[in-house]
Amino acid sequence: MAALHVIGFGAFVIASFAVGARLLLLARRTRQAAELSIGVAFLAGGGAGYLLVMLSTGVRVLSGPAAAAALLAGSACLAIGVVSLAVGVRAIFRPGDVYARRGIALLAAALAVSLLGRCLEPMRMPSAPWIFWTSSLASCAAYAWSAAESIHYAVTLRRRVRIGLAEAWIANRFALWGVSGCAAVAMHAISMFGRAQFGTAPVPPALLAAASLLGVVAAGGIWLAFFPPRRVRSRAQLS
Repeated sequence: MAALHVIGFGAFVIASFAVGARLLLLARRTRQAAELSIGVAFLAGGGAGYLLVMLSTGVRVLSGPAAAAALLAGSACLAIGVVSLAVGVRAIFRPGDVYARRGIALLAAALAVSLLGRCLEPMRMPSAPWIFWTSSLASCAAYAWSAAESIHYAVTLRRRVRIGLAEAWIANRFALWGVSGCAAVAMHAISMFGRAQFGTAPVPPALLAAASLLGVVAAGGIWLAFFPPRRVRSRAQLS
């Protein structure tokens, strides 16, 4: 089971670190909030956050106080990443939207409460049910919003491609980002199903394999969306 964690979640972590670093370098040049927030989302959430959680609860490289500290730090990174993702999605797709801003505030509040609960019981692993469900649902909502906005924009661009007002390879990149978001939502769904069905007992290998496969899909979508090969870009332009 440890190998399954390493394959799927490891691929997602590596892709997140690479994309996050690239976006932060871009943000340093452009000074744009969108690049900065999405870069932090990938680097802190998908990269550092998932890595620390995987080391403490997945492959269990750490144990005792070290595992508890890693889980707490990972949870904080995940919370920062989720809020940053939501901020970036609003900056890209819903700038100035009051309802989106309020939604982000609620998201941040839920994650802050969940993180506070984890701080009060740092040695409890797995965490209390209310902590798990609060953080999982908030995180899932952010990824679902990101996926929905990306796919909707990709569809909009595809319509414009037909009349020559947009480029196909750009639409494809948004679609890939949406696919990675859908995979992340499915990963959360599997995690929540496992907690609801099996409680704190070990997750069955079949669910772990499904989550690992989704991690690979999410990693591939992120990588191709932000590092599109030239041949893929050229083929898309000809379609």
